[in-house]
This record gives sequence, C-alpha cells and structure tokens, in this order.
Amino acid sequence: MAHSETTTSDSPALQAHSWRFYLSPREAWDAMYDDCEQATKSIELEQYILENDAIGRKFMRLFIQKAAQGIRVFVIFDKFGSQTLVGSRLVRLLRRGGGRFRFYNWVTYLDLLRPWRWYPRKHVKALLIDSQIAYTGGVCFALRMRDWRDTHIRITGPVVAQFRQAFDQAQRRRGITKRPTLPKDGNGEFTYLQNYPRFSWFAIYDELIRAITRAEHYIYLTTPFFAPNRRFRRLLANAALRGVDVRILVPKQSEFTFVDWICLSYSHGLLRAGVRIFRYRPFMLHSKTVVSDDHWGTVGSTNMDILSFFRNRESNIVTTNVAAVAELKQQFMADLEESDELTLEAMSRQPMWKRAAGYLARLLRSFA
Repeated sequence: MAHSETTTSDSPALQAHSWRFYLSPREAWDAMYDDCEQATKSIELEQYILENDAIGRKFMRLFIQKAAQGIRVFVIFDKFGSQTLVGSRLVRLLRRGGGRFRFYNWVTYLDLLRPWRWYPRKHVKALLIDSQIAYTGGVCFALRMRDWRDTHIRITGPVVAQFRQAFDQAQRRRGITKRPTLPKDGNGEFTYLQNYPRFSWFAIYDELIRAITRAEHYIYLTTPFFAPNRRFRRLLANAALRGVDVRILVPKQSEFTFVDWICLSYSHGLLRAGVRIFRYRPFMLHSKTVVSDDHWGTVGSTNMDILSFFRNRESNIVTTNVAAVAELKQQFMADLEESDELTLEAMSRQPMWKRAAGYLARLLRSFA
C-alpha cells in the first residue's frame, strides 16, 4: 500500500509531504536497508528489538560499513529488547569504526528485585537518514517477525524536522534535562509525537484521548495488546453509547497468552456498550494504528496498554491528511475481512478458568 502527495505553495512552511506505508516487516526492512545504503551523511536509529540473527546482523554490518565510509552512525537499542546483542562482536566493530552505539536503560540481574528500575523501556522504533527520510511504526528487526502483519511509515517533508530534534535529544548522553518541545509541522498535517515518562509527558496518550472524545462517526483501533486503563475503556464505551462506530482489532493469539486473557476480561463490558471487537486470524498482528472520522489517524509503536501509555518511550506519527487517513482506514477494513468478530454469545461460551485468568492477569498488566 503506497501513496504520495505533493503540495505546492509559495510559503516554505507549506512544503510537500511524501509517504508510504509498509504492511509487513519484510517490506519495511527492504525499504529501510535500501535507504541506509544510499545514505551520504547520517544514519540514526532508535529501536526496541534488533536481534543478533540474520536480519539484525545484515543491518549491523551495513552500519559498520557506512561508519567506515565516514557516515555518521548513531544507534540506540533497548537493553532488554535487544539483549542478544550484548557482548556481540558487531557492537565492538561498529564502535571501532567510528559509529556510536548505546543501550537504553541498562538493567542488571540485581534489578530483577527492583521492578521500579525496569522502566522506562525504549519501545521507540524510529530511523532517520540524512535528516531527510524518516521511518516509524511497529516494525522491529527480528527474523522471527518476518511474516507478521505490521504497519510502518516512510515519510519525507517538514515533519522530518521533528524527528531531527528528537534524535538530537536522544543523543545527549546525560539525557533530557527538561520537558522537550518539538516544532510543529508548517501545514499541520503530520506531527511526530514521543512519550517521555520521566517527565510525565504522555503526548501520545493525550492525543488518543482527544481523538476518542471528539469522534462523531467512527474510531477504529488496531493493537497487538489491549490492556488499557479504566479511563480509556470508559471513553471507548461512552463513544459507542453515543452512536460512534467503535471497532477494535486484536490478534486471535498474541505473543503473550496472559495479555489475550486480559483483553477478553475487558471485552464483555465493551461489547455490552456497543463496541465491536475483532480478532485477526492469518498471522501475528503487531500493527498499532488508529483512524477516526476520515480526517485523523496515527501509526507508530504505541500499544493500547498501560505500558505504552505511561511507562515506555514511544513514537507515533499523527496525521490529519485525508489521503493518508483513507489508506489507514482501507487497510483496517481489509484486515477485518480476515478476522473473526467476538460476540457476547461467544464470550458466554468461554470457560470459567479463562475468565478468571483474565482478571488475575490484570495484576501483571503494569509490569509485562
């Protein structure tokens, strides 16, 4: 699925945006690799998971090669998500060649007894090339994910300046000392948002709340994990009760069974309010998108759960461009064709132990 748009204006603030959506990790990896190969100035990457497997090594070797050519390379991976790289020779070669490499929030075995040290995690998935081309979405770098259904966006245009500033902040070794302020896109059609839990700045969550509150016709959410806070669930239920078409798409089976149980435990109340819930069949669903009323949409790394809302570093593109929103809506409807709708009748047939497990699993939703 691809779309690009050109905007002509005498004002430099109203430059054109060009974008493309990728619907699988394979497609996104190919595009990102090609752009990195063509880099002439810089490659900068923030990522939750880059595994020491065929795809991870392929990108790391490219980074090593580009650094040796004098290209400025900066990569920062989450220590927990990318733990297979700990002690890797590839890391040493990248640093030796002039590239900069960091692990985010380095936790030790001792920290297993100190859960307050586990967070925030860097769940951001962002790539910036030559300060001109940006990527973000749900795609990680792990061969086991190659066939998953995911959504990633490649974008050029004024919004890339916001990626530039976010990467500048990420590269400060001592971190951010005050709540960051990102410049707004000149035409307002695309905005890059990040969460900063250490500053209690939950920009993505706040934007989602606004979108649900002002929805008049529909709001469609896709998420691999649905374990949100009470306010978020209440607003979805209230939207459905006032006549908004609220639909939630989740995987039939996610990576973590207990998260599926949590989702089921919330489903009964939402279904009674009129929210429709669908479960995607073909592959693991890892896409994180929301679209509303044909004029608002978002894609990024944010799951609809407490960890993404309040504990993790996350990144999302928010758009009011009607063509981009139409693409996200079109793909949502296509995904529904390969999904089963969850009904109250089906819920009543769930075994009692599974319902009880869902309620018990809610106790873990803030930690896993």
